Amino acid sequence: MREIGVRELKLSLSETLRSVSRGRRVRVTVRGRPVAEIVPVGVSSEQDCLRELVAQGRVLPPARALPKRPPLMVKSTRSASSLVLSERETER
Repeated sequence: MREIGVRELKLSLSETLRSVSRGRRVRVTVRGRPVAEIVPVGVSSEQDCLRELVAQGRVLPPARALPKRPPLMVKSTRSASSLVLSERETER
């Protein structure tokens, strides 16, 4: 991802927008601090960020899809702490 300061962005706005239209992302900085990202239309920044992390090897993609429904809640008379501790003991 290219980083560009606000002053440089003002001077090269057309060129920067052409670059973005070709699929490149641009991070805008003010005094070296990131304040915005310019991304192509229709690109989900979260999905793009996740793909980038996977490509870098910093995140592993999920081995299986998420379940359709969350697991059912189970009522218990025990505290959450004691349930967690007992679950840890059974794993050992």
